[in-house]
Amino acid sequence: MKHSKNVTLTFDDTSREHAEAFHGKHKGKVFVTTHRMIFLSDDQRDNLLSFAVAFMYMKNLHVEQPIFGSNYISGIAGAHPNG
Repeated sequence: MKHSKNVTLTFDDTSREHAEAFHGKHKGKVFVTTHRMIFLSDDQRDNLLSFAVAFMYMKNLHVEQPIFGSNYISGIAGAHPNG
């Protein structure tokens, strides 16, 4: 398992009516395993305290490690069944 501090989590498409927690930038730490990514917010007042997604429920998954930039994971996160 890999973890990193000082991570910024953002969501591009937050047009859903119940997506207030997904707006803006969220700072915290991320844990990445071979199966999923888990984000934990540093700010306990943040609307989004945690976010987890299994890689098998992501579309267009990209894990990037650019030479002159920060590493990042991007993709479209789908909901877990009954989630």
